[in-house]
Amino acid sequence: MFVPISHADFPFAASMLIWYSLGPILAQGLAHISQAARHTLAFLLTWFTLIIPFIFAKSVWGISDANNIVWVGVLYVFGILIANGEYKWITRRWAVSTIVIGLGVAAIILRFSSITATPNLLSGRFFSIHSLNVALISFAIFGVLIQISRISFFNLNKAHWPNWFAMIAYFVSCLPIVTSFLNESFFIKENLSSLEWLLLIVIYLVVFIVLVTCLTAIFAIISRFKIFKRLIDDFPIKKFSDFTQLPQLFQKKIRDNWRILLVICNGVLFTFVQMFISSLATTSFSIEIVKNIFKTSSGPILLSTIIFTCFFWLLYSLINRFWPALLFTIGVSIFITVAEFLKISLRDEPILPADLSMVTALSEIAKMISPVIIVAASLLIIILVTASLILQKHLGGMYPQYAWKKRGLIIVLMLIFFTGGFWVNHENSLPYIVFKAFNVSSWFYDQTTGAKMNGPILQFINNLDVKIMDRPAGYSRVKIQSIMAKYDCQAKVINRKRTNSLSNQTIIFVLSESFSNPNRIPEMKVTPNPIPYLSNLEKTTDSGLMLSSGYGGGTANMEWQALTGLSISNLSPTLPTPYTQLVHQQKTAPAFTNLFDSKIAIHPFNASLYNRKQVFKKFGFNRFYYEGSKYKISYKKRLGTSPYVSDDSAYKQTMKIVNQAQSGSQFIQLSTMQNHMPYTNYYKNGKKFKITGSAFDSANASSVQTYTQGIYYTDRALKEFILELDKLDRPVTVVWYGDHLASLYKSNLMNKYPIQLHETDYFIYNNKNHKLSYTNRLVSPYSFSALALDNANSKITPYYALITKVTEDLPAMTTNPSTSQINAVNGGNVFVGQNSKLIKYKALTKKQKVLYHDYQLIQYDIVAGKQYSTKWAEQKIK
Repeated sequence: MFVPISHADFPFAASMLIWYSLGPILAQGLAHISQAARHTLAFLLTWFTLIIPFIFAKSVWGISDANNIVWVGVLYVFGILIANGEYKWITRRWAVSTIVIGLGVAAIILRFSSITATPNLLSGRFFSIHSLNVALISFAIFGVLIQISRISFFNLNKAHWPNWFAMIAYFVSCLPIVTSFLNESFFIKENLSSLEWLLLIVIYLVVFIVLVTCLTAIFAIISRFKIFKRLIDDFPIKKFSDFTQLPQLFQKKIRDNWRILLVICNGVLFTFVQMFISSLATTSFSIEIVKNIFKTSSGPILLSTIIFTCFFWLLYSLINRFWPALLFTIGVSIFITVAEFLKISLRDEPILPADLSMVTALSEIAKMISPVIIVAASLLIIILVTASLILQKHLGGMYPQYAWKKRGLIIVLMLIFFTGGFWVNHENSLPYIVFKAFNVSSWFYDQTTGAKMNGPILQFINNLDVKIMDRPAGYSRVKIQSIMAKYDCQAKVINRKRTNSLSNQTIIFVLSESFSNPNRIPEMKVTPNPIPYLSNLEKTTDSGLMLSSGYGGGTANMEWQALTGLSISNLSPTLPTPYTQLVHQQKTAPAFTNLFDSKIAIHPFNASLYNRKQVFKKFGFNRFYYEGSKYKISYKKRLGTSPYVSDDSAYKQTMKIVNQAQSGSQFIQLSTMQNHMPYTNYYKNGKKFKITGSAFDSANASSVQTYTQGIYYTDRALKEFILELDKLDRPVTVVWYGDHLASLYKSNLMNKYPIQLHETDYFIYNNKNHKLSYTNRLVSPYSFSALALDNANSKITPYYALITKVTEDLPAMTTNPSTSQINAVNGGNVFVGQNSKLIKYKALTKKQKVLYHDYQLIQYDIVAGKQYSTKWAEQKIK
């Protein structure tokens, strides 16, 4: 609460500071009591803080973890008592034997549980920092260090490195990215032997020690620089009376360093203003906006301030003038703030790296901006330039002007610092770790919210490290042209067997939010069957399982694949959300909509997520129905207390649009919302289901019940929807699919059943053609366009001949389900056979490898290449 910037990530450090200041008083007090009293205190502390918690596996005095301020105080008392000779039994021989035996016991116990388990758990007592066995190891290590400290080389009273080592080790181990890594990595895998696990522990420990040692060496060297040495020497607190000198000390430091403090204050101010303006561009003023910024964005504010300060240092080193450097930095910040506000206001999207391409079209951009803004910006530039010249003339001499060697060193360091922005999405890179340490979220699926939470600078940097797709071997205009010619011929072959065209036909893609059959979840059973209609329908229609690239999220990624015929698994790992990271920067974005005369999208929710408004415009949709759009949604019924429009209403809205069709082909994209998380108890009087198994925690039991009731209502609404379609004279083909599983199941289930937890239901229904071609077919969403055209017996274009061949002749592709549990980064491409088993690339036939390479080349050309094939991909069916 008192140190909001740390975001409660370093409570032990806060406790240490408090006891560090009180330590002298505590030591003086214990020195004045009798030896018998110290004996008694030593016994009571040992009994109540170590032995009792170990026996009963219960915390005492609220000491639940090592960060507790009471426990840190106990450590201080232990230290003083040891210094006063109360624990004389800590000998060198005892210490060494205790360490060896204790670490052996700890390794055996850790074999069966996570290293980060909390001490209030029964198993946690064995490796909580204040449990008896670990406490004995700690005492032993402390005793050994005391012996080592008596060696002149290691004298802890003179050497600084032990302090740096201890402090850096603590802060590194507290970083969220490190703690989450430990929490995820120290569980025993089913196929991992004890020896392999122990080897893993040793490797991680060695890596950690090497990392901390390197950082210790760096900080120890830096601490010898005059400026840092002066800071360190100015702040030691040796006795409690030193606190009385702090006001004078701070006043002196402010007087000596007011210029850099001015830079830092400006950095904090402009970062806050930018976050505030980003929110104000979409919502009216509220004190909640200010509260949320301070509550959730303290880390990004601090990192943005560091970036602001480093940018100032770069400019200052280049021009060697303080005031021009500061005011130019302020001017850039003002420009970013205004541009961010305008961009979000006009397009509901923050400034992105792709916007830099607009620099070549400044004259056209100027026409879109109000003349008032242009005049105000011009005046601001004049004011800043004039002010910088005046201030530099009158105050510039008061700030040191560096020699060129020092300036050159600073410039190089700052440039290295800023180039780190190109690696922020490379997992385990230093910039990635830094961003995670400052609680910077990616927010690729909602760029505007990312700008509000991270600030425009960090959100912009987040999008710098985005590679669209690796360039396939042999990519060239000639190669693309040969592939186009190849599938021109293939389309003619396929069209000989098809009799229909798309004229006067309707194709509907229905994305059913979070829909999946709960009885396909491993280790779970639901009775009675909550989706009886769908289960029967799948027996009489083309149906099966769809491989989702997400779990609990990533809806738009399934939409993108279904609409484009492209696989997200071919894209770079740093491009997990094509809607927000890719489509807006494509000159041309071919989509299934190109084949139709009328193209309509329906999403009974707001359109702020995934940049859908701009994407659907790029895809050529004529109308987009969403909450707040100019096209009115007529059906908005909600079930129980659910905040989401029901599937029944979504289907009625769709039928209303279908019935309006007069002539020509029609495509409708419907994305429902009824079964979206969270799964609060919306349906208090709904049908109850018996749900058994170990697939979910007891805490999620109510949510699983709510979810199951929700899909039961979806099943009923689906039945009515199909009955209404059957009444139409117009031929209609429906591709219906669930986009991903709900994130309701145990995380360790993903390790055992990664593919099964990425499989959802789909079917393809035609109201005029009930011919059954297949059931239980495993596909990916990029195949839906080809499957719909096949089900409608419609002729196809060469591009969809390629998609058809990929669907028919290749195993389904998806992102690696073991590494794509959430919408964060893409896993690598994997092939999955009809038995839901992984197929290695080398197991493909030569013909399949050629087909896959053709597909990769066309996809690369469309999304990241020269777009030789876009007109070919956009052509309509003749």
